[in-house]
Amino acid sequence: MLVVDDDRRVLELLEVAFTAHGYRVLTAADGEEALRRVSGDRPDLLILDVRLPRRSGLEVCEALRRAPEDAHLPIILVSAMGETDARLRGLNAGADDYLAKPFSPKELIARVKRLLARTEEGREARRRMAELARDLTRAEDEVKRTHLDARQEHRLRELAFGLGRDLHRTLDVDELAQRFLLAVQSRIGLGVAALLVSHRATGRLVPCAVRGDSFDRIAGLELGLEGGIATILGGLGRPVWRRELERLPETAGEIPPLVSAGLVLLAPLRGPDGLEGVLLAEERRDGLDPPRGDMDLLAGLCEIAAVALQNAARCRAQLEGTFALLARERGAGDGASAALRAEAAELIDHAARALVATPRTRALVAHGTRLGRWAEGAEGRAVLSGLAEADATGFAADLCRMLEWTPIPAAGFDPGPLEEERAALLRTLALDYADARGAGLGAEDALARAAAARGEALDPGTRQALEAARREIQALARSAA
Repeated sequence: MLVVDDDRRVLELLEVAFTAHGYRVLTAADGEEALRRVSGDRPDLLILDVRLPRRSGLEVCEALRRAPEDAHLPIILVSAMGETDARLRGLNAGADDYLAKPFSPKELIARVKRLLARTEEGREARRRMAELARDLTRAEDEVKRTHLDARQEHRLRELAFGLGRDLHRTLDVDELAQRFLLAVQSRIGLGVAALLVSHRATGRLVPCAVRGDSFDRIAGLELGLEGGIATILGGLGRPVWRRELERLPETAGEIPPLVSAGLVLLAPLRGPDGLEGVLLAEERRDGLDPPRGDMDLLAGLCEIAAVALQNAARCRAQLEGTFALLARERGAGDGASAALRAEAAELIDHAARALVATPRTRALVAHGTRLGRWAEGAEGRAVLSGLAEADATGFAADLCRMLEWTPIPAAGFDPGPLEEERAALLRTLALDYADARGAGLGAEDALARAAAARGEALDPGTRQALEAARREIQALARSAA
């Protein structure tokens, strides 16, 4: 407590009396010192003489009551003036009690105890009121948040229904990917958006589609299904900023390609059987981070897309299984053996990758090569046309369109930017290579013969890609040996 009196003897007497009862006593001799000590030492109670130098006890009391932090400080005024008017002035100034001099220290101690007990009750009441106010504020916030969450959930359900209906209309993986990326860009406002899909045969997440830029942007970007990023995304099941992953040692080797591509947001497409894909995106076009509601919406869109992607991938896998069966059974009468066609397919796939062909184009060329010359004949075209009519993925129809460009004339053909024409050229080169290998030529001579057979149709870029592919395969063979 703080005792304020200009009489040193009174201060000493009260200090001894209160110390004997276990109180810690501070003293001050004038009004200005009293205000400083209250501000600095924060006493639990103030005993204040009315007649003080520099600033009276009444002025000190009024000043303290004007300060919010001291409005509830217990104050006992003491004075030699015992008249009723003096007592009223003290109480009106904000004092909690008034004691006239001379007084007994025992009486003052009793009043101090009573006032402190009453103050503690008031402090407890204020604490309970503050808790009630906080509870009320939390309840109001919860009501607002529940209302917003309900609106957000309703919005998410509407969008999910619309997107789910749109995505499940197709079993074409590439078309599905483009629809999904369009929804992400339009709903969330992201810039360039790309999709990697699971290729479980290789244990990799490989590029499938990009929107807002060319395929070159993501052509070499892959993630391991068992790698750090895929494991974290699959476990979290929500969008993650690249900056969150950069702090983790297990993702260190996978971060640089994302930095080079300028992709800052990753979101998992997690289906019932695991990770079906990963969305990669730039920041929003306005440069701002998406609000929490949009991130929740993005997670919902990815979940819907994962199921649709899984269904489309299963249908595609069944179709490719049919192609493999046809290659074994119907392609047996081809001049080149199945093993040589497989070798040619591997060679041409390396070249297609060097030419930054899309995964769909590479798959078309590979299957077209393994089916061999049989696919160009009447029987092959009839069988494949029948498959195309029943195929919901659109892949068989694309294969039939590619075969319409076969055989390619030796001159006057410019593949240009058309994917189907480029695919037809690569497939024809692969079959020419397989035929030459079947005639007994080595790999280098067979490739030279295949390139010569195409003449001017073989543009410099494709020629360089073929040569690079041959060297890469030779290097792999030497390292394996």
